[in-house]
Order: sequence, then structure tokens, then C-alpha cells
Amino acid sequence: MTRGNTARISVGVAVSAVLLALLLKAVDPAQLVDDIRQSDWRLLLPATALYFVGVWVRSIRWSLLLPRETRNQANIFRALIVGFTVNNVVPIRLGEIGRAYLLARWDGVPYGSTIASIVVERILDGLTLSALLVLGMLFVSPPAYLVGLAAALAAVFVGGAIGVAIAAWRTSALVAVAAWVARWLPARLGLLLVRLAEGFAGSLGVIRGVPLLLTLAGLSLVAWMIELSVFWLLMLAFPIQPSFADAAIVGTLANFATAIPSSPGYVGTFDGAIVRVLGDLQPAVSTGVAAAYALVLHAVLFIPVTLVGIAILWRANLSLGELTRGSRASLAPSAAE
Repeated sequence: MTRGNTARISVGVAVSAVLLALLLKAVDPAQLVDDIRQSDWRLLLPATALYFVGVWVRSIRWSLLLPRETRNQANIFRALIVGFTVNNVVPIRLGEIGRAYLLARWDGVPYGSTIASIVVERILDGLTLSALLVLGMLFVSPPAYLVGLAAALAAVFVGGAIGVAIAAWRTSALVAVAAWVARWLPARLGLLLVRLAEGFAGSLGVIRGVPLLLTLAGLSLVAWMIELSVFWLLMLAFPIQPSFADAAIVGTLANFATAIPSSPGYVGTFDGAIVRVLGDLQPAVSTGVAAAYALVLHAVLFIPVTLVGIAILWRANLSLGELTRGSRASLAPSAAE
């Protein structure tokens, strides 16, 4: 493990530890356990099922971003589940690289194609969540910091979308830039960069066309509305006002918070965002109830998908260790071909 990776892990663990300490300091642990025990556990199963429906919709969207000849919906869904699993349990977020490794192994999808599709995915997710955040705030009286945060997030992802659009229409320029940069790199690394750029550029061509873009936008909206419905549904399990606008705001910011360095599973960042934002939107909700809601929601969104991902790897005769090692090493050999 490199020094950079060690530093990233250390920072992430430290951030999670601090946020958890602050959260535990603000609540009575015994009351927290009692609040969780008194929640309506009957809602956990439908909430979990709803989440997996959202994952299936995401897998359909992802398939449209991949080369048509390599689309195997079952393998795409399995790779997506495993990607979530890796991000949930591995200190360094290798889930996206793991997805690329699995599709290359199972269906021969070029790495550049998968990386391009994931970049577009992230832009679509960011734009959709930003739009839902702004829409949700139209129905509440949000604190000033939420308004500023929503504006900043929207600006970032609109800028990213413009950049991807330019790259999609000028793919030759993208490859030319990569070739120019490769001249200053060691031969093996330069060749790898050019090959990735070629695959990336070729895959961006897939997203051209208004009908496909509208389909992708629609699937993104459906997928996130389903996941935010899980946030709303579990509000019914606690003494919390079940407001979909509040669920949309809490859910979008909790997902954005996972970008902050943290320990595996986004411990502390995900939960801390939920407790803070929910408390600001519904002051009548105690910190203890908000924390109980956050922990149960965290468990529903992370534990089942992780267990299913481990089962998929087991059926494929792969371990998490083999997957992460293969993900790190898989790009380098291709450059030597």
C-alpha cells in the first residue's frame, strides 16, 4: 500500500471517528437503543426491497451507457451490486474500478468504456440530486446554508455536464490531448493513458442524441425517486413527520456527504448529515430520534446490498481480496500488450 493510500485511509478513519464521537456525545446511548427498538420494524423489508428496485433501474441506465454489443443486463446488475459492496467494506473506494474489472472479466467490456460510463453516471447522479434538492427546498423553509450548498452543488455538476458534452462531441480532441500528455510519461504509462482515452472517447459517443439523453435523465430521476422513497418510508417507522420534501433534502445531502473522506461504509459522514439536516428541517425531532433513524436507514441501505454482493463474489469464485488486487493490477498488464 502506497503512502498516499495510507494517508487517505488515516484521514477517512479520523473523520469518521470524530463525527461518531460528536454524535454519541449528543445522544444518550441507552435512549438511542430504545428508540431503535421502538421503531416499526415491519417497514424494514419493504424499504429494502424498494432499494433493490432502485438498483435495478440504475443497472438499466448503466447498460445504456455501455457498448451495445457488450450489454448483459444480469452481469451489469451483479457488477453494480459488487461495486457498492466494495465501496462499503474496503478502505479505499475501489468499487468503480471493481465494476470495470468484473465487466472486463465477464463480458470483455474495455476498461475505457466502463470508466466513461461511470463518469457519465456520476454527472447524471449529481445533476438529478441537485435538481431534487432544489425542488425539495421549494416546499420548506430551508436554512441559509442549505440554499448556498444547493447552488454550489448545482454549479459543479452543470459544469461537469458541459465538460462531458464537449468531450462527447470532440472525442478526437480528447485523444489528442491524452497523446500529448503521454509523450511526457514513461512509455508503458503513456500507452495505458492513450488506450484509456481512446476507450473513454469512443464510449462518450454512445450518449449522443436527444432521445437517449432524455431516457438517461428519466431513468436517473426514477432511480433516485425510488431511493429517496426509502428515506421517506422509514420516517414512518419513527416519530418523524413523513414529508417527502424533507426526505428528498435529507437523502440528497446524505448521499453528497459520502464524498467526504471517511471509513468504509461512510460511517459518520452519512449519519451526521442526516442528523444535522433532519434536525434543522424538523426541530421537533430530538437528536436521539434523528440518530436512531439515521442508523436504521444506514443499515437498510448498506447491509443487505453488501451481503448480496459478497454472495455474488462467492458464486463467481472471487473474494474481496482477489477482486481488489485484480482491480489494481488489471490496467497495468494491458499496457504491455
